[in-house]
Amino acid sequence: MKALVIGLGISGRGAAKLLLKQGYEVVAVDQNPQKFEGIKVFPETAEVGTVDLTIVSPGISRNHLQVKGRKAIGEVEFAMRFLKNRAIGITGTNGKTTLTLLLIHILQSVGIKARALGNMGTSVADYACNPDPDELLVIELSSYQLETMTTRCFEYGLITNISPDHLDRYESFEDYKKTKYRLRDLVKEGGVMDEDSYLQLTENERYWQIDSDPLSQAAWALSQKLGLTWESFIAALKTFQRPPHRMEWVGEIKGVTFINDSKGTNGQAVLYGLSKLEGPVLLIAGGKGKGETFEKWKKPFQKKVRKVFAIGETAPQIERELGGVKLCKGLEEAVREAYLESQKGDTILLSPGAASFDQFQSYEERGSKFKEYVKKLKE
Repeated sequence: MKALVIGLGISGRGAAKLLLKQGYEVVAVDQNPQKFEGIKVFPETAEVGTVDLTIVSPGISRNHLQVKGRKAIGEVEFAMRFLKNRAIGITGTNGKTTLTLLLIHILQSVGIKARALGNMGTSVADYACNPDPDELLVIELSSYQLETMTTRCFEYGLITNISPDHLDRYESFEDYKKTKYRLRDLVKEGGVMDEDSYLQLTENERYWQIDSDPLSQAAWALSQKLGLTWESFIAALKTFQRPPHRMEWVGEIKGVTFINDSKGTNGQAVLYGLSKLEGPVLLIAGGKGKGETFEKWKKPFQKKVRKVFAIGETAPQIERELGGVKLCKGLEEAVREAYLESQKGDTILLSPGAASFDQFQSYEERGSKFKEYVKKLKE
């Protein structure tokens, strides 16, 4: 049996390891060919011949030349065919990583063995090479990963929210939304929980006690399904620390607060972040576009955002659609210019509403650079 892996990132490398363990002859193609023990790696345009199985990495388009003409599946779909663990699938536009980590924290706090996998870090295939069948898996799923999944492998599924995103990959918002709701077809029994059903699935008086935080509400809905008590849930919630780059407090200089929300990579995430802040905001936004328009920011920005400092590929679009925007050459300049125009009581918020790949390797690098530039202001 011969298998082809398209793309050798975290997902592709995990798939290659699992394929080798299952006895496949493995070849791979990658934009930047690299050595990988046990397999032959070729440039992405190379002719690799006939294969019995093709596994495509999430970031690879359905129109990629190596995908055309082949029946391809994703790494998660392949891996779940070998795992017997109880598993929960988490997807959504915003908040899915935070919810995944919150659920792991809650489960572990009551003594349940649990492991976070998927879009947020360790690949499911890598884990499947040496699984612990006693662990409850909480798997974060991007729309890209859901595109090729067909196996009913989840005990529960949960969708945090859906708003326009990745419109550079999907034909329309409806196409993107349908891909997210593929999760319905992957749950063994019943449907998925989503933001419209959290209330119906929880005890009303408890639901309203969770400080109107939709991620906590979602976690409580699922915690009830798993048999956890309200007391144990609340105790765990109080000790949970959210991951970095998500409305992360960076510091304060002369009464000006700096917030790092580099993970805010779509328009709705920016609006959510703003809703959590009081007082005037100086917003740093922009990056690599995903096909979204920024015009929907106009009305919400009127009362809260005093000025926008735009960076990256989408900067001209933001200026065109919002007007009154200061164009900056890069993030460091934007931080400096925003601080020069700030007043005591202001918040300078990095919430790009776009991907990072035009200027940075990842949203983590972008967020770390923001913190570095804020620190330089203090010197």
